[in-house]
Amino acid sequence: MFMKIKFMKVLTNTPWVSYLKKPLLIDTFSSSTQMTEYNVHILRPASLSEGIVEDAFSIIEHSKGYNEGPVKFYLHTWDYEPHAGKLEEEGFYEEEPSRTIDTQSETMFSRPFVDSSRDLVRKFREAEVTPALPIGKRNIPVDELLERCKDIAAEFRHENGISEKNNLVIVTTTQGNTNNFFAEGADIVTPTALVQINHTVMQAGNPHLLLTYYMAAMPLKALGFNDPDYIHKYAHYNTKGCMNDLCAEDVYHLRIKTKTADICETCKKVLSDKKVPYPIISQLRGVFGLVRKIQINIEDFEQDWAQPRVEIGAKKLGFPDNGLVLSLSPKEMSVYVLFMKADEGIHHNDMSTHQMELIRLYGLCYNGGDPESIRATVGSLCDISNTDNLRQTIAKCNAKIKKVLGKEMCTPFLIGGNWGELKSIKCDRTLVAFSDSWGF
Repeated sequence: MFMKIKFMKVLTNTPWVSYLKKPLLIDTFSSSTQMTEYNVHILRPASLSEGIVEDAFSIIEHSKGYNEGPVKFYLHTWDYEPHAGKLEEEGFYEEEPSRTIDTQSETMFSRPFVDSSRDLVRKFREAEVTPALPIGKRNIPVDELLERCKDIAAEFRHENGISEKNNLVIVTTTQGNTNNFFAEGADIVTPTALVQINHTVMQAGNPHLLLTYYMAAMPLKALGFNDPDYIHKYAHYNTKGCMNDLCAEDVYHLRIKTKTADICETCKKVLSDKKVPYPIISQLRGVFGLVRKIQINIEDFEQDWAQPRVEIGAKKLGFPDNGLVLSLSPKEMSVYVLFMKADEGIHHNDMSTHQMELIRLYGLCYNGGDPESIRATVGSLCDISNTDNLRQTIAKCNAKIKKVLGKEMCTPFLIGGNWGELKSIKCDRTLVAFSDSWGF
């Protein structure tokens, strides 16, 4: 049964008119250090039934800090793109779409949200999400489409007395563009962004998660990465799980982006240098985190807990199927690789027989390169009269893997086995890839 949703709506009774050419009010953001609140107004075409945008917004509503955080999200039904409703009239839906995750009702604002993170993720995993809309036709360049969306936003601001200072407007559109951009905009002069809700990347998987991700990413882009030369200054051509990954509108890379759902160290420094308030960054990263948990949980559920691939570099373990990466110290990585290469396992009493190989492995991932230091460290790891160093190193490896993968998925990748017996890593070795730096 389709549940009626209650949220803040701003509707106009005026008839729709073709993209109004009103001058935009130019205003500047207040100093970041003085900013106490930042508003994000999300518009959707009034001609569309409630669906994918509401699915995405419901995740925002359940994120940490939604009620009390400095970033205030509002969803508005607005009168533009009257053709959007026709997408639903072309026999695409056999029946009205239903969703089992409701957005917050008025009563929910009067009591704290009590579901645990696990319960919440389960609810979203089991929810029936609105089917995708037919793909929008690519008739105009993205710059022209953005200008149209800025005009829609300008009319919305004018009608509702909303200035451009600390107010971002995200216009969800069903109009495609010849550049095939999924999202664009969020500059500082005219804080308006667009997201195409019927883009090709919204046709498979869990498109509401991708839309939620961009609802949270666009405010950060507006506040920290609003340079006209954004592509060359901030965008990442190689997918690393950062909000500024280009992903080339590729579905696979966009999924990695939402499964990693974070901000890389370089971009964190940009936000810090631009003095974007930490509470704003923290709240929006909280949305990223919820998207990541739901995305990974859904895919694990669908794949029946299939083991992911693991890529082993000199300093990091990567799980590309999950969009997850973790760092290990040189000592931890060399021990982990040693056990990964020993399919049958290693007894701690036999560590001395692997000492030369461990010295080689440690040297490959230790930047210092001091031979004496390497030999001393490895000697301590292989000392059967005092196994504390080896025990602690294995425990630290396992703790880091468990923290990143979670209890259910981590087991095959742990260095397991009782002490005094063979200890081994049980994962499927056909899913393991080593970087060229190891020389295997």
